Amino acid sequence: MFAALLALGALAGGFGWLNRAAWATGMLVLAPFPDGRTETPPAGVHETLEIARPGARIRSWLFEPDPDAARVRGTLLLLHGIRDRKLNLVGRARDHAARGHRVIAVDSRGHGESSGKYLTYGVEEARDLRALVDELERRKQLVRPLAVVGSSYGAATALQLAALDARVERVVAMASFASLREVVPAYLEWILGPLGRAIPRSLVDELVDGATARAGFDPDAACPRCVAPRIRAAVLLVHSRDDERIPWQHSVAIDRALRARHELMLVDGAGHVHVGEAPGVAAATERWLDAPLDPAGPTGQDTPQR
Repeated sequence: MFAALLALGALAGGFGWLNRAAWATGMLVLAPFPDGRTETPPAGVHETLEIARPGARIRSWLFEPDPDAARVRGTLLLLHGIRDRKLNLVGRARDHAARGHRVIAVDSRGHGESSGKYLTYGVEEARDLRALVDELERRKQLVRPLAVVGSSYGAATALQLAALDARVERVVAMASFASLREVVPAYLEWILGPLGRAIPRSLVDELVDGATARAGFDPDAACPRCVAPRIRAAVLLVHSRDDERIPWQHSVAIDRALRARHELMLVDGAGHVHVGEAPGVAAATERWLDAPLDPAGPTGQDTPQR
């Protein structure tokens, strides 16, 4: 991979934007915190969960349902975006716990307190989560229904988990990518502007292949759109038409591939990292998590912007 990057740098002949593209693609699979780190659990955390996985140690925080909640609503896995961590999910975790959910805020491998040298864009991360659900079940802490809420990288992981594990019954996926190969050019355009479109797709694919080979996974397996037909959970997709990093058409492509109950909510005016704060999204998330699981329910709907 580094040889390819050096070769690309030499070919660039001083074109800084092309060097930036090579650097950005080279960073694709490198975890921000490969050795993990220690964080003091904030108020509201009932316990820290840790599981061992091949190449990683996965840590998460468990928030118990508020005793004053009207009822226990099930178990909720809460997933962050790329280069983020569970510490930034604490506010949302407390809100969901106050409504009666047992919430597990997870550090994805190579993020926060979880170790792991490489990112795999949901391929290994989904298996990590399946092992975490196994552990919850073993501890008799898995209260059904099981829901997963994720943003961006976490949204893509949530969808891949739902395709892998039939215990997942509800998913809220905000600003997911449709596939790794499709999202890398979009990210390069976000970093480089219009010059990003000038980079040949064949060169981008070559760099993606090199990076993912080093990380030990198939880039074509990191594809929520590809696994969507296998998902049995009810899925709410949320995306902003003003997303500057992952075009909203990625969620449209996933929506079209889903076969189980699903809904697409498109909003305006929110950037990529703030789509969850757009008007109406929090209410739609609560509605989706609380809705009865009706297999005869709507097969799809494009919700008007709010």
